[in-house]
Amino acid sequence: MKKILSIALALALVAIVLTGCASADVILKYSPSSLDKIVEKFPTLVTDSTETDHYFYLSVDGETTLKVSHEFDMTGAEDVVIQTPLQPFVDAGLDPATLGAGYRTDDTSLFLVADFGAGSGEMKTITTSLFESAKADRSVLTYHADLDHYGIALPAGKFEWAKDDTTNDKDIVFVIAAKPLADLGVDVQNIEGWIFKTMKDDAGKDFDVLLKPYSLES
Repeated sequence: MKKILSIALALALVAIVLTGCASADVILKYSPSSLDKIVEKFPTLVTDSTETDHYFYLSVDGETTLKVSHEFDMTGAEDVVIQTPLQPFVDAGLDPATLGAGYRTDDTSLFLVADFGAGSGEMKTITTSLFESAKADRSVLTYHADLDHYGIALPAGKFEWAKDDTTNDKDIVFVIAAKPLADLGVDVQNIEGWIFKTMKDDAGKDFDVLLKPYSLES
C-alpha cells in the first residue's frame, strides 16, 4: 500500500512539474497572437503565394521580405527565408561566392535560409507556418527584452516583431549577423539600408548585428 501511494505521489509531482513548465513558457504562449495582431491590423504586409510557390511573403517596403513556407516538406532546406537586395552588400565588399551555409544568392538578392525539417503538414496562415520552426526547435523562438520583441532565429539572422505594436516604434525588424560577413571582408558598418549596431546577449557579451527596422504607424 505504501509503495502504491509513493508511486501515485511521484506521478502527481511529475504532472505538477510538467504543468509548471508549460505555463512558464509565456514566450511560446503569447508570441503568436502578437504577430497575428500586427498582420490583422496591417493586412497588406502579407502576400499569400502558397498556391504557386508554397510561401507566405511578409514585407513592408517590397524589397526586404520574410518568406515562410506553408508546408515545410515541400520547400526543402528553405522553410523560412529572409530575402533582401544583394547590391548593397556587394558594394560593401561581399563576394557572394565566399558565402557558406545559411546563405544563398541570385543575380539580385541575398537570401538567409533556414531548414526546420518536414513540419507537421499544411498551415493556413503565416503565423502558424512561422511557428512550425519553433515546433522543430524551441530555441529559435526568442524574446528581446531591450526592444520588447519576439523573434525567430535563422542561422545567419533573425526576424523580430513587436510584442505590442501600439507602444513600440519598431514593429518589424529584420536582423543579419554582422560578424560572419565582416569575417569575409564586408564593411558591415557601411551597408546601405542597414543599421550597424553592437548589442549585448543575455550573458552581457557584445555581438554585432545589422538591423532593418520598420514602424508601421503612419
